[in-house]
Amino acid sequence: MPATGEITTVQETETPIRDAACLVVVDTSASEPTVLMGRRHASQIFLPDKWVFPGGRLEDDDRVLASRFDSDFKPADLAHEIRPFALAAIRELCEETGLIIGRDGALIDQSAAWRAFAASGHAPAPGALLPFARAVTPPGRIRRYDTWFFVAKADAVSGKGAPPDGELLDLGWFTFSQAAELDLPHITKLVLEDIVALLKADPSISGLNDLLPFYHSAGTAYRRDLISCKVAPPLP
Repeated sequence: MPATGEITTVQETETPIRDAACLVVVDTSASEPTVLMGRRHASQIFLPDKWVFPGGRLEDDDRVLASRFDSDFKPADLAHEIRPFALAAIRELCEETGLIIGRDGALIDQSAAWRAFAASGHAPAPGALLPFARAVTPPGRIRRYDTWFFVAKADAVSGKGAPPDGELLDLGWFTFSQAAELDLPHITKLVLEDIVALLKADPSISGLNDLLPFYHSAGTAYRRDLISCKVAPPLP
């Protein structure tokens, strides 16, 4: 998962920046909202034993599939360069949790990356996702990612697919106060705070701010700027 933490450092020139997406699923049906999180394996090179949101790397198949969706995104004018990230977030949610955010109907794309999702009998529904943050892993990390974070309400989940792939352990729903006590990467803490602020301003998660937080390198720490998701800003 794309984020920062106490991990082995390498030379910046040896660490390419890869595209990735994360999906924060929030259940607002109870008096206190909860968020879906899981713990990464201790044996994983990147962020071992850390608690994270479902997500992962963008695949070429996500870009191909995104080119076939003309209007099923939120906002409708979401930048074309960002649309594949929304689909990747849905695919990763399916792979890591077994949860489907989609609509009934066959998925035309039968690529390797989307085969498990297609087997559920659904097509992805990216209109259920709202982009709300972007982050680029600082230099010097063993992995670096340019990640778009999306949020979706739990009632957008339309079914279950194949069993989770086991990449995330101890999957569960946590209140935000409980989640804050977990062993989180620094960027996950920041994004969690952004979600809390979003819920305070828009409890129904029905709208979108014109400008979203963008975390990127400022020395060894994160800098927070505001960007639009209606254009694709270049890497800093």
